[in-house]
Parts: sequence; structure tokens; C-alpha cells
Amino acid sequence: MNGVQTEKRLTILYSTAAIFSTVSMICIVTAWQYWAWTLDVCIDINCGCIFYSINTLTTFMGGNVKLCHFASYGLLPVIFYGICLGIYHGYRICISPQLGEPKITSTSATYCNRNSIDGDVVIVVPKGRAPCKHWLPPTFIAALICCLSLAHAILVTDGYYKTCEQYKKHLIRILGSQGREAKAIHDRLSCGAIFDFMDYVQPDTNNYRRGDEINTGLSLQLAIVTTWFNVLVWIIIVGVNFNMVKRKHRNRNETVCCCCC
Repeated sequence: MNGVQTEKRLTILYSTAAIFSTVSMICIVTAWQYWAWTLDVCIDINCGCIFYSINTLTTFMGGNVKLCHFASYGLLPVIFYGICLGIYHGYRICISPQLGEPKITSTSATYCNRNSIDGDVVIVVPKGRAPCKHWLPPTFIAALICCLSLAHAILVTDGYYKTCEQYKKHLIRILGSQGREAKAIHDRLSCGAIFDFMDYVQPDTNNYRRGDEINTGLSLQLAIVTTWFNVLVWIIIVGVNFNMVKRKHRNRNETVCCCCC
């Protein structure tokens, strides 16, 4: 895989990572803002986060809002860096190189028909685009962003399932379920179904009627899927950049060996 092919792949990868991150952020912000006022029943702290919600004896309260701040805005550096590097590599592969500076070459040639050329010839050739010279800094930054994306994916996924488990207990209590009915709710209903119950059953303390319900489960599931795809893309980006670092190091060693010989 040469430099041009590598930059084509990086253009696609960086752009894909930015798209996945944007979709995940939009889905999380939508669900968070929809439930923020309803779940924020704490007195001293802001607990309006949809993740890590807690079932209490009297109500169902959200998690610390700082968790939603990280879940919603933690991917902004990922989006910004992905867009910048996608544009950079896309520019390098899409914009045609310009013509180089004219070169004057002294030429003296004699042909069989006794016509001869003796003088200067001006040669204008396309200017080749210089290969990317610095692969180590992008590799290091991509590794950091990959770790950030992984932390984000773990928080969103774990927070989703923790809220699901807590709302199962809350649902059993408000429905008055007992025995096998309570066991069926706890063991058989998926988290998507639990969040559907939450959309329609959980009362809004600020309004008598909630209005149009959103699909909280679908929104959070889409956020989880896209954020894990984002992690996978960044792992591939780190691998591609690291491969170019090794190739550049190997070519440098070969050049040094040739010079020594």
C-alpha cells in the first residue's frame, strides 16, 4: 500500500469517524435534554442525566449531570480532529498538482538526416506531490483519541444498562407487580422494552401531559452502536498510521545502509 492509497483510506476513515461521533452525540443530547427536567429531582446537585439513574423508595432520579456532559461533549475533539484530518488528506489526494518550475537543459544531438540540435531545451513537467513526511505525531494523537472514544463508549454502554436495571425495579414497584410477573419484567423484558415503558409510564413532574414521546431506547441504542463503531474506526486509523511510521523508519534505515556502502 503506497502513500496515495494510504491517504485515500485515511480520508475515508477520518470522515467516517467524524460522522459516527456526530450521530452518537446528537442521539445522546436528544435523550438527555428530553429527560433532564423529569429526572432532576435532587436538591443539592443536578441529577438530570439519563445515564446511571437510580430507583429510590419514592421516585426515580437521574445520574449526575457531569456524566451526560462527558457523554454529550466528550466527542467534540474527535469530531474536530476527524474533520480536519479528513479535509487535509482529501485535499492531498483530490487537488491536482500544479506544473513545476521550468527546467533548462543543455542538449547537443546529431541525427542521420544531418539535422542537428545544439542548444538549450526548456522542459516543463507536472510537479509531483510530496509524500506526507510526519506520521508519528498523527499516530500519537490518534491513539489518544482512540482512548477517549473507548472511555466514552464504555460510559455510555454501562450507563445505559445501569439505568435499564434500575428502571426495571421502579417499573415493578409502580405497576405493583408480584411473583412471576415481576420476574418476567426483570428477566425477560429487554432494555429497549423497558425504555418504552419509561417513555409512556414515567410521569413528568413539570407537566400534566408530556406531549409527544420520543423513542428513548432507540436513541440510546443508536448512540451506543455508533460510538463503538467510532472506536473500531480509530483503532484502524492508529494501525494505518503506525504502519506508515514503521515503513518510513525502514526506508530510512535502508537509505543509511546504502550510503554507508
